[in-house]
This record gives sequence, structure tokens and C-alpha cells, in this order.
Amino acid sequence: MFMWRLTGLAVLLTTLSLPPAAAAATPDLAALTARIEQIVRSSPGDVGVALAHVESGARLSIHGDQRFPMASVYKLPIAIEALAQVAEGKLELSRPVTLGPNDIRACCTLSRRYPRGGVTLTLRDLIELMMIESDNSAVDAVLKLVGGPAVVERRLRAQGFKDININRYDAQISLEMCGVREVVAESDWTLQLQRRLIAGVTPEDLRAARERYTTSDPRDTSTPDDMAALLVRLQRGDLLRWPYGEQLIDRMSHAKTGPRRLKARLPPDTVVAHKTGTTDVVINDVGIITLPEGGGHLVLAVFVKNGGRGPMQHTIAEIAAASYESFTGKRLSPLPPPKAIKASRKTPGRQHRAAK
Repeated sequence: MFMWRLTGLAVLLTTLSLPPAAAAATPDLAALTARIEQIVRSSPGDVGVALAHVESGARLSIHGDQRFPMASVYKLPIAIEALAQVAEGKLELSRPVTLGPNDIRACCTLSRRYPRGGVTLTLRDLIELMMIESDNSAVDAVLKLVGGPAVVERRLRAQGFKDININRYDAQISLEMCGVREVVAESDWTLQLQRRLIAGVTPEDLRAARERYTTSDPRDTSTPDDMAALLVRLQRGDLLRWPYGEQLIDRMSHAKTGPRRLKARLPPDTVVAHKTGTTDVVINDVGIITLPEGGGHLVLAVFVKNGGRGPMQHTIAEIAAASYESFTGKRLSPLPPPKAIKASRKTPGRQHRAAK
């Protein structure tokens, strides 16, 4: 293992002992790091990156030990907890869950179709909604079913993930991130009340809340390094008993969110099993990229905060493209530069975006 600093960025590169074939396939990590470092420097936001090639053990980290808000990336460890409980016989995927008016959250399918609740779905349905469409009502229902945030975090700690924090329900995260000061009982978390409270937030409270969310609040955060390690172990089959890990990865490969992030510049037939996180001030994407021609699996965890939506997505896309090119030797078509670089440097306005 060796460590050095490049232009003020903490960079950690590790190459494990590799069999000859795997070692031969390992790219020049120093050159890839320099390329990603340039992308990070050009980004208007704060960026954290962790990369790992599952089969060879090659790793790269830039700001990978720093905490970032997960936004909806936090749905991944919650799904792992739910499926672990299924594997242990504590839950069944066919278990019905009825959502009432206080179970509906802003975004996405469930709030559009059932704004006042009144729908019964299986645990299997809820996991698919939270992983494929990043549905917020679904994740809070699953989180409640497994026993709450403390239960998810306890398993993470037992598995060795000390830097992934799961602390709140999605509704609470959204209200606090948007600057709502009023304490609301879970039994009163209707969609109408959430919208009314958020609409009443002053610009000053909104700015202060976003500042806390992206700089000083450790709740529901992760480091890129720990998230990449979780994905590596998920791909290796270390976290979930067969077939539940494979089923989760398959659901992630059908995610509808984030087409302009990890997947944006990759060949259209590339399998990317990923989970996004989105707010007005955070754009994340973490996932497992299947490389062509038996090249194995490339894990990337990219967290970006305090830029603009377009530029932050562009940063993630460029990092994924650089990594893919380095590990495959294939040149990819460039994306046009984002149009909102200047706009991203302005103070956030009054728009509130639900986490996805």
C-alpha cells in the first residue's frame, strides 16, 4: 500500500497481491487518479470518489474518507437489511404492507397514485419501488418493517461498515433538510402536511438547513470508501445469502433514476447496477459496472454536493467514463459540457426537491 498527495487532494491507491492474469489487466492507477483528480478540480461542487475492481482488488480513493450526505443512496443498506431478514426467516417477501395517509412521502410513484394512502403492497413490491424508482414512501415503509434506523445501522456495524450512518426516516430527513423547524409526530406525516410545512419555510431557514445538511450533520451520511466496500461485498456475495444478493443487484440494474450519471457515457449495453441520491444540493451515484469481454466488475461510489444539478451529474459521468476507459482500453464518445456551470455557483433558490 502506498499513499501520496496530489494538488491538495488526499489520494489513496492500493494494489493487492494479484494473480498474474489479474495483475496484467490492472490499469495504470496513478494515471487514472491524475485524470479523475482533474475532473474533481473542475467540478463546481465537493466530490468524493472510491473505485474498486472486484476481481483484481485494484482500488483508488479521492476524498474517499470524507462524509457526504447519502440522500437516497441510503435506500441500499435498508434494502440489504430487509433481504437479510428475509434470508433469516424473520420476514417474507410476500408479506403484505398497507400504507395509510401518514405513510405517503413526496416522490415518486406511490405519492402520485395514492396521495392519501389506501394501498396494500408486498415487501417485494416495496423493495422494487425503492430500488428501481427510488420511491420515498416505499423506503419508509420498509424501514419501519425491519425495525427502524437503529436496526439497519447495527447490522452495518456488525459487518464492519463504521462510516455508513442510518439515523432517520426519509420524511424526517426531507423536512429537516428543507428547513422545517416544527417537530411533527410520525402519525401526522401526511403528504399534505409535509408540503404545507415545507412551503412555509423562509429562505434564511432553507439556506441554514442546507448548510447543515451538507457540512456538519453526520446523520444519514457515508464515506465513498465504505460505500464502495459495501458494493464490493455485495457483488462477491458476502453480504446476502443466495439468491437475495443476486436479486438485489438485478433490481439495481433496472434503476430508472440517474441516466446522466454513471451510465451517461458508457456503451448502451453496459450493465450498471446502481443507486442514485438526489436533492437540490446533492447528486450521488454508486454502483457496480460489468466490464465487457470478461473484464470483471468495477465498483464506483461518487458523491457530489454543493454544485449545480447539471454540473454535478456531468462530474459523475466523466469519472465513470474515465474509469471505464482505463480498465477496458476503449475510448468513449464525449458528452457536451453542461450548460449550468455558472448558474450552479449562485445561491440556491426557493425550489425544494424531494430526495430521490
